[in-house]
Amino acid sequence: MAFRAHLVSRIRSIQMWCHYDNTCTRATEECMSTEPLETVQSTRSGASASEPQIDAIVERVRSQAKPVIAGVVVIVLAIVGYWWYSANQAERNAEASTQLSRVRGAFEMGEFGKALVGGDSLPTYGADKVMGLIDISEQYEGTDAGAIAALMAGNALANLGRVGEATVHFERAQSSGAEVVKVGAIKGLALVQEDGGNFTEAAGLYEKAAVQGAKTGLEDDCYYKAGLCYEKAKSNDKAAEMYRLVVKKFEMSESAGPARMGLARLGMGID
Repeated sequence: MAFRAHLVSRIRSIQMWCHYDNTCTRATEECMSTEPLETVQSTRSGASASEPQIDAIVERVRSQAKPVIAGVVVIVLAIVGYWWYSANQAERNAEASTQLSRVRGAFEMGEFGKALVGGDSLPTYGADKVMGLIDISEQYEGTDAGAIAALMAGNALANLGRVGEATVHFERAQSSGAEVVKVGAIKGLALVQEDGGNFTEAAGLYEKAAVQGAKTGLEDDCYYKAGLCYEKAKSNDKAAEMYRLVVKKFEMSESAGPARMGLARLGMGID
């Protein structure tokens, strides 16, 4: 009854408003006819729309309101969800960056074991223990800083001869928004394949990294390593193709000299 009384009041207010404003919405027009509007204006003595008319309007609004409100709620929830996700990701990325800055020194000094685990192996920051690269990679997966930590963790493991353990971290690093990190991740996965003796697969990944890393300054090294892996796989023609590409396209790079030596080993010329 309260709903009905409130709706009747709202309908009469809308009717009065629409008399002065011809631009009322289509949804409002569908909820009432023009006849009751004229009746309201012409009978200020207290006459109102008949009960059947009001009942019909009430039922129409009641039936239409539920799906409309439901749709609005869904849209609002989606917007709120996206805002929360974005804010949460930004906060998590900031936290990951802070943790990464604390362990970076150990990594750059070549103390890979300490950088991986952090904790008691490194000096504290105030009352806080330093989080290791493995924990940062796991706890902040999906953030840019987390992806960098994952790449660093993979490289640290590889440098310690624990290449097989690096796979999960290189895979996580591929989520980065930075091309150079993505390329590093693909190169890391290529290294895992190479370490396992899967030279053809490794060569393909190195080529993929070279294409992905166009204009990053990493292409020459990727193509050169692809050539080495093809050579190990006894695919000499493909190896020579990679070596020639390096020599011709990146003749001033550090990889050009080793690529020439590769061609010499294969008994093939540059042209």
